[in-house]
Amino acid sequence: MPARALPSRTPYALALRWLVHVLLYLLVVVVALRTLGDLPSASALALLALLVLLVSVYSIGARRAAGRGADHRGSWRALGHLLPAVLAWAACLALTPDATWIAFGLDFAVLYALPLAGGIVGLVVVTAIAVGGFAAWQGALPVAGVVGPVIGALVALAVVLAVRALQEEIDERTRLARDLLAAQEDLARTQRDAARAEERTRIARELHDTVAQSALSIQMLLDASRTSLEAGDSPTALGHLGEARRTAALTSRQTRSFVDQDATDEREGMGLEERLSAVIAEMAPAAEVSPDVSLRCELDPGTSALVPARTASGLERILRSLLGNVLQHADAARAVATLSAQDGDLVLDVVDDGVGMAPESPEGAAEGFGLRTVRARARALGGGMAIESSPGRGTAVQIRVPIGAPPPAGDENGTMSEEGERR
Repeated sequence: MPARALPSRTPYALALRWLVHVLLYLLVVVVALRTLGDLPSASALALLALLVLLVSVYSIGARRAAGRGADHRGSWRALGHLLPAVLAWAACLALTPDATWIAFGLDFAVLYALPLAGGIVGLVVVTAIAVGGFAAWQGALPVAGVVGPVIGALVALAVVLAVRALQEEIDERTRLARDLLAAQEDLARTQRDAARAEERTRIARELHDTVAQSALSIQMLLDASRTSLEAGDSPTALGHLGEARRTAALTSRQTRSFVDQDATDEREGMGLEERLSAVIAEMAPAAEVSPDVSLRCELDPGTSALVPARTASGLERILRSLLGNVLQHADAARAVATLSAQDGDLVLDVVDDGVGMAPESPEGAAEGFGLRTVRARARALGGGMAIESSPGRGTAVQIRVPIGAPPPAGDENGTMSEEGERR
């Protein structure tokens, strides 16, 4: 989303522009009212024509400058209307000394419309014409004829310089505000992207640890049912089909559960050993087509009672993912999950006698999503994961997490070294 536009001109600059115009027009009116009645008809008509020319040229030029979006820094293009206006004013000064009044308005006009260097030069020119014209009418160079135009020029210079300095400060703050808005919008976009990525990762993990593993169990049960039917053992086949239906129903509940992050844990209130035993019962229901999976719990009741619900839920999902790896990839005959306590930590070891994995190459090897999910869950519980494996000699995965309360959600500072993670 683009940054919201901020005004390029402040009320100060706009007010000064209009004050300059109004001041010049008022001075022209004052000169006309003071002198037109006292001059001969020819001179009065000539003065009136020059004043109208001055106002017209100035107004047209100022209008064009405003249309081009001229700002407080001025533009050399303003010479196109300022030079004729100054010449018309000088001609007026030749007809009446009262035209000196207009110099004060022209001081502001040249300083505002031209760049600073050009404005100062124009200011000097206007002041010199005013002093020279007044001296010509007086036949001498009185002090008042010099001091008046010079003071007017200095006042105009001070006002315009102050307004320009204020406008520069405002422009700088405007640029900073634009940059801040852009940075805020970039940050908001980054946070939205991060939230979407986090949500996708959460759903992917839940799918992998729940629905995908349940689908694997259903497939194995259907394969076992087909094997039983081919052997003529209809009761066993019907039992496998019934178990597959129950697993499909569980999959449906899991799907509804992980869509809602705040869904109630359906095993809330169960002990850690009961949770892990239920996972094994769900993941390896068909003994004739799956490895023999067992759980050994070496925790005493007092230690088991200290395990927080979030840690128990996390270890349940970790075991589900690790058993899914064993069932899908290990081609193992036996797998043992052991839960114990060591040095204030919960330790979950999952060991199988399957095909194992090759040692990790020096350059590293790509990890499968399952092991990356397990490692992330272990880190989120304040622990870590370690793997030992070699081809043909099975695989041992150890998860170690603190028994006490885990760190806040999202903390993934692992405490164990990780090696050989590939699945």
